Amino acid sequence: SSDNIVDLPALMAERKLRNRPRMVDPAAISTPLKQKIFGQDAALEALAELVVLNHMRKEKKLLTIMLLGPTATGKSETAKSLAHILSSVYKTPYGYIEIAANEFVSDHSVYRFLGAPPSYIGYGQPTVLDPVRSQPCHVIVINEVEKSHPTLITSLMEAIDTGHLAMSDNSQPIDLTQCILLFTSNLPIDRHKYENASDFQRVELCRDLFTQHCGRPEISGKIGNFIVYQPLNTESTARIIIKFIQNELNDHNINLKSVSRPLMQELLDLETRYGARGIAGSVRDTVGKQLLRQLLHQPPDALAGKQAALSGTIEQIQFEFS
Repeated sequence: SSDNIVDLPALMAERKLRNRPRMVDPAAISTPLKQKIFGQDAALEALAELVVLNHMRKEKKLLTIMLLGPTATGKSETAKSLAHILSSVYKTPYGYIEIAANEFVSDHSVYRFLGAPPSYIGYGQPTVLDPVRSQPCHVIVINEVEKSHPTLITSLMEAIDTGHLAMSDNSQPIDLTQCILLFTSNLPIDRHKYENASDFQRVELCRDLFTQHCGRPEISGKIGNFIVYQPLNTESTARIIIKFIQNELNDHNINLKSVSRPLMQELLDLETRYGARGIAGSVRDTVGKQLLRQLLHQPPDALAGKQAALSGTIEQIQFEFS
């Protein structure tokens, strides 16, 4: 019967359409990132665009990006949040691996990354990137890559070219073609030059800066994408302070209602050269400890679900619950 005849051209067209990479608006990635990382909208939008474009390629390719900018401006937090957001957007689990490159400076330490050769101590043990074997999609962050062992540098540069990391233990290379590899560096960049440069000139400016600092042009030349994070302004710092205060209160199921202007100004004055990381410590020391004193005089869970208005001074914060 004609009802049993399969329309092969139509079926193949349907399968081809179904297997095409899913179209995603970069805002679906950058918008949730902006809710977690403050003051870096341009950087987050640029990152989202690179991720979407790479994901749409027919051939899977390792995406490599260098994040430049002052310490504690949100680079590592971006990477952690990115893995979670991509898992939701693309409906595929993304793992997260963060690596401090300065921990891989000796021959022995490199084995933890590339695997120990036969007869060497550590042979057969899992390496830091082994999770990629079972979960192909990962966001991998390598901090201060310029400080790592030359062997590690060479292997990473080859992986950027091929998408596969060759191992020293004779195991199968690790397929990184569905991963996002982020390098971070705290190098300061001339903001005036950067803002007034073309897109091409910005890449060259970042490459020159990185090469000048680390003396490794082979690294700079392999990295095609650079994203610059800017120093935090007052508004961004205030939003970060509010975020950390809310985090402290959340531990006791208390919501933040408000922070008085004088107290906020004192908290802003606590800002250190360690950026958001230093602010987090200051908030924990000031708000957390004084909140604990309040809780000691309350029945268990008496303040759960309450709203807290903070005022007073850093040395003596006043909590008003409603």
